[in-house]
Amino acid sequence: MLYTFLLILHVIVSVALILVILAQSSKGGALDGMVGGTASSMLGSQGASDFLKKLTRILAAIFVVLCILLAINVGKTNTPKKSDVFEKMKKESAQQNTATESQDLNTLPEKSVEPVKAEPKTDTK
Repeated sequence: MLYTFLLILHVIVSVALILVILAQSSKGGALDGMVGGTASSMLGSQGASDFLKKLTRILAAIFVVLCILLAINVGKTNTPKKSDVFEKMKKESAQQNTATESQDLNTLPEKSVEPVKAEPKTDTK
């Protein structure tokens, strides 16, 4: 349950991080250009660029922490162990072998087959 929650949160943070990075520009005017100058009046001339840089750092830190938490919790999931899978396979194959043996016994002919008598060879040369 916890692993699934962390995984979903990790995907959301990853997508948000991608979008924030794509919204930035090397000149620092990407968000201003997208909003049409409203971001510069609301956040200041460099406010949009600084905001996106801070948001990128925060999302990157959350991303790293989630990676570590997922790595720790991956062993605690309810996946069957390797030995459990092999034991289950052995049991199933043993059951199938006994089932086929019992079917073979049921399909034996009721009457016995008489052997064919060999006739002596006659040389007609």
